[in-house]
Amino acid sequence: MLRSLVSVTVVIVICILNKSLSAANGNHEETLTHLIKTTEELVRNHVGADASVMTSIAQRVDPGLKIKASIEVGKRKYWKALASSIPFKKRSMWDCLHVLHADIVNVWNFQDPHGCLCSPEFRTLMTNMVNELDVGPTADSNMTLSFGLTIVGTIATIVSALSGPAAPIVVPIAASVVIASWVYEVYEESRPALQRFMKYIIDLTLVLQTLVLVAGNQELSRKVIKLAVKSYHESPMSREVHNRIQEHDRQLTLWQCANRDSLDQLVALLQSYDISAEEVSSLRGRLPDVDLSSDKPWGT
Repeated sequence: MLRSLVSVTVVIVICILNKSLSAANGNHEETLTHLIKTTEELVRNHVGADASVMTSIAQRVDPGLKIKASIEVGKRKYWKALASSIPFKKRSMWDCLHVLHADIVNVWNFQDPHGCLCSPEFRTLMTNMVNELDVGPTADSNMTLSFGLTIVGTIATIVSALSGPAAPIVVPIAASVVIASWVYEVYEESRPALQRFMKYIIDLTLVLQTLVLVAGNQELSRKVIKLAVKSYHESPMSREVHNRIQEHDRQLTLWQCANRDSLDQLVALLQSYDISAEEVSSLRGRLPDVDLSSDKPWGT
């Protein structure tokens, strides 16, 4: 009972800090970021893992804490199920991805009053991204790109090609029709299925991390989401991620693929691409100006 009360109190404090951060700048922003990270560490060490996850979910500052919370939630809820067909028995891949998608989005706790991140269009974008990158050329599996600088460079290229700051952002992936036929199949334990789940989880997580960079603590619009999707999709990062998953899969035996311990690679990949609140603050200073307030339909 006491721990539950402490957890609720901490979440309220974090929410207050989030609102303060929206209006902060300079040294005040750094101070509030430090307070949030310190709070999460104290809660983790003195209250417990559950309260620590709640703290990380409540804050909207540090992508690294979000990825850590995503890993904790995933381990407890659905990652164990990926190595077995029992929990997803008789369900389509689309239904299974829906569960994964909702849990990951909830951890990131964006200001998304219109539910854009859980809309069929956004889910379709993410599914088609997995399918498109599956059939594309592979990258060098020995490469490990810096997430922040790679994404900022891609964003700069995209914005420079626009006719003006208010011009629409067109995503080169279908948002209206699922083009991946495998999503309609009934889930069965297999290496291709596990590989696609891993790609979807990492792609979605890194798109949301990109969204933290471009949107901050502001209310989301479809335009800012499309910029995050387009930036990740067109960066070398996306193909590097898929190639590293494919290379890992080639090295596994069938038993290892079925064993949940093989999902350690998923955790390692997520952790290798996370960025801190301090990095976010520095990288935002390099972003070009673009009007992200407009809310054009997904197809424009």
